[in-house]
Amino acid sequence: MLSSLLRRFAPLWFVLGMTGCESGEPPLGPPESPDAGGPLLAYTVDRYDFAFDLTTREAASRLWLGVEAGARGCLFLPAREEVTDVRWGGAPPGGLRVADGRVEVCGTTPPDGPLWVDSRLVIPEATTPYTQVGLSRRPDAQGRPFTYLLGWVESCDLFGPCDPAPGRLAHFTFDITHAPGEVVLCPGSLSRRDDTHTRCELLGTRAPTYSAFMVASHPAWTRTRLVDSDVGRVELYAPQGGLLGPAIDAAAVADFLAWMTARFGPLPYGPELRVASGPTEWLGMEHPANIILRDNLPLLPRSYANMTLHTLMHEIVHQWAGDRTTLASAGDFPWKEAVAEYLTYVFEDEHRSEEATWTLAYWDRLARTASYYLRPRDSPAPPFLTFVNDIYGTGPMILLVQLESLLGRAQVLAGLQAFLAEPGVRSIEDLRTALEAASGRDLQRYFDTWVDGEGEPDWPYFQVEWSQSDALTLTVTQRTQTGKAYPCEVELELQGEAPEQRRRVTVSYGLEPESATVGLMVEGLPWKVQQVAVDPRSRLVNRRSPGLVREPAPQAWRL
Repeated sequence: MLSSLLRRFAPLWFVLGMTGCESGEPPLGPPESPDAGGPLLAYTVDRYDFAFDLTTREAASRLWLGVEAGARGCLFLPAREEVTDVRWGGAPPGGLRVADGRVEVCGTTPPDGPLWVDSRLVIPEATTPYTQVGLSRRPDAQGRPFTYLLGWVESCDLFGPCDPAPGRLAHFTFDITHAPGEVVLCPGSLSRRDDTHTRCELLGTRAPTYSAFMVASHPAWTRTRLVDSDVGRVELYAPQGGLLGPAIDAAAVADFLAWMTARFGPLPYGPELRVASGPTEWLGMEHPANIILRDNLPLLPRSYANMTLHTLMHEIVHQWAGDRTTLASAGDFPWKEAVAEYLTYVFEDEHRSEEATWTLAYWDRLARTASYYLRPRDSPAPPFLTFVNDIYGTGPMILLVQLESLLGRAQVLAGLQAFLAEPGVRSIEDLRTALEAASGRDLQRYFDTWVDGEGEPDWPYFQVEWSQSDALTLTVTQRTQTGKAYPCEVELELQGEAPEQRRRVTVSYGLEPESATVGLMVEGLPWKVQQVAVDPRSRLVNRRSPGLVREPAPQAWRL
């Protein structure tokens, strides 16, 4: 997900069915005691069946639940208080209470086969502040309505009873009733029964509620095939005369899709990937087999060299990293965005090198003003929305790019291939373990210093001193408030009087630095060094904190 601040949010819809959890899923069920009658039943939601009328906003959902057979007790399901017509296995429940943001429903589970719980809700046309999460209808530039049902992390209960924990993967079906001629998209395989009914089925690879609850529609979308290759088809849904179509480099998208599938396997949700435009809050949002892009992306200031292509590639990565393999908890959000940004950057670096330079420079600017560590230990925890909008520079740089310098790109990519190899839930800790296995190196200290912390990050600023006679002697010191020494490699550019007098060298603190100061001797330099630039390619979180040694002024401004 990429927002207008640099992230993406995912839509939400549901009603589950199937049995079993993915390997590694956390235990289910809330810890409180029931107060609607009977003991608390543990459950998993295996499938969500979701029916929605876009005109009336009426929703009907069915949750297929894995529960103990033949047991009497109660289920607690987060839900809005406006939920009505709650049924237990098709019959009135033995006990029911809707209050305090949840449905407490009681009865006896079937002796064999799954239990299903039905309910109805009229979904309000409203969104969560500062986001588009919820149900919205927004006019595009020509005044035509774009309708978006969008969920996100821990927010599926906006649309009916659900299990909102991030680390849940389920199956979904969507039956959408709409006006004649309305073009509707939803997750999974798509079919249209007639001019007013669209159905989507997500019954193969499971998906998380944060991205699978989504319905989008527009009356003027037309379908254009961007990519038709052995690895997949990409269809663009956009109004005629829209901005996205001309701005998308279809050949580059085909190359990127081939690059991704060669490393991470086939598209997880079938060979067709639908990309649609709309007046969205965020730059892009990933949904299983669907991507929604902001319709004026080509007009936005260029944070990336190619805003449209970078955002689309980022969202494509999320089909594997975020959708098929998802977050163990909300606090693991940084790895999802870091992986999407990093793999987009690696492709740019290998195939579109000038664009990769822009990407690194943008991450560097974001990282210099980050307010939180990637795994903050603050109490109370930072507001989630503020936190997730804070990690788009530090996430890819700290979790992956800086480790390229210490481990090698091949090792980082091998770690990511293992990390994303199977569907399931993953944590930042799982990412560390995968990178350690791929590299054979111990990364505990690296993660302890760079990733974990409380309060405003105390990441280092690098001070360089030098003397030159027959050889150049460099002394590099990390400056922080605490004096902590961070594992890293630091690239330096030696600059002489003439523009052609440039040489890059690297000093390494390694993974277990013993001191905040390291030295380097450079032999055979035929010109006098006038200035040393730290991290010229923007590959290191390198920021100055107030009260430390004054940063030397540059010899001259260079534009």
